[in-house]
Amino acid sequence: MKIGFIGAGKVGTNLGRYFDNKGWALSGFYSKHYEDAIFSARQTNSHAFSELSECVAASDWLFITVPDDQLLIVWQEVESLLTREYCLFHCSGSKSSAIFATEKAQIACFSLHPLTAFATKSVPLEQLTQVAFTLEGDQQQTQVQAAFANLENPLAVISAEDKSLYHAAGIFASSLVVGLATTAQEIFQTCGLPEAFAKSAWRQVFTQNAMNLVLNGPKESLSGPIEENDLTTIIEHLAVLSPEDAKIYCELTKKLIKLAAEKYPERDYQFIEKKIDQ
Repeated sequence: MKIGFIGAGKVGTNLGRYFDNKGWALSGFYSKHYEDAIFSARQTNSHAFSELSECVAASDWLFITVPDDQLLIVWQEVESLLTREYCLFHCSGSKSSAIFATEKAQIACFSLHPLTAFATKSVPLEQLTQVAFTLEGDQQQTQVQAAFANLENPLAVISAEDKSLYHAAGIFASSLVVGLATTAQEIFQTCGLPEAFAKSAWRQVFTQNAMNLVLNGPKESLSGPIEENDLTTIIEHLAVLSPEDAKIYCELTKKLIKLAAEKYPERDYQFIEKKIDQ
């Protein structure tokens, strides 16, 4: 089995590096920017293809690792080149394998999503061993799932219908967290704190909280006025926050109340609930 990549960006390059490190055979990379294919090929002991058809012909598994809005365009170029059995993959979190609509029975189509954010093309290999993957697709899923199980990464099968909801969950754990950190920084500056201080003030508490979450889980990491059932402090917060920030505060507080009620079933959180629903 030879694995080829169409697209030599951060996702394709890191997956290629990881597969190569695990002993999987790579045919190489094709990219519309040949210099990108050369870079990725050098990182993975594989070949840089100057022609799309060459990459397809040299591969048994094909990963189309291009931006989501380019998937259909690239697929339309690739389909006519598929003349034998192939396993075809994309790595979109939100799109299903149905984007590879084909009448060719010999083509098995999948989406394989690494649940992480690749910041560079050179993510440490030991970090990649911790990445969770979701697999969705063809009826040959069992054999493909078995192959990926050999990587020993967390792996789960997901339905096509659940892909968008799954991707939204990932956004809550990634991009939306960035939004919360930005909000904290802005509020610090609104307090009149120096800009340099505001830019760094949230980092230690954010990092410590993230470590607590990873080590102990959400329920055991709960802290602050919600856990303490401190209605007075919450009222004070809502009185000074902007309407936009107060809305975010209230919506997240609703989630934390449910968590706190599970952790402390003997406590009554109804007064806080009533306040944030006003």
